[in-house]
Amino acid sequence: MFATRADLLARMNARRLAQLAVPADYEMPDDEQALRAAIEAGDPAAAPGFEETLRAALETLDKALSDATALLVSYGIPAEVRTQLLARLCCTVAIYYLYDAERMTDDVRRAYEAVLKLLDRWRAGELPGLVPSAPEELGGGAEIISGRGRYR
Repeated sequence: MFATRADLLARMNARRLAQLAVPADYEMPDDEQALRAAIEAGDPAAAPGFEETLRAALETLDKALSDATALLVSYGIPAEVRTQLLARLCCTVAIYYLYDAERMTDDVRRAYEAVLKLLDRWRAGELPGLVPSAPEELGGGAEIISGRGRYR
């Protein structure tokens, strides 16, 4: 995948992600730190008593990221390429998927439409630098990790 749950957390707070991902008939945990830990680590046990709720939320988040990755790949983006820009585009699409018609905002819809326009331009050959053409252009296989801090 082009993005992870941690990438989503870098772009949206844990409470809002959980609100979008937790099924309506489940009770939501109050502890935002536990939500963040559960989402980052993929460990529903981080919020005792809410394991089933968080398991369902993690499945929803992973599905949104997987579907967003599939969309980017359908435009011809090589699945093995990893860049911060692709992570951002993937997260924007995943967030759009997490919103449903009832909760959709104009900002989320516009961001999604902007990603689609960018992908259309890339596929048309107008933005050749959007995606590195070969893995060695990524700096010899260096892995870029998104996180809350500047350096790790």
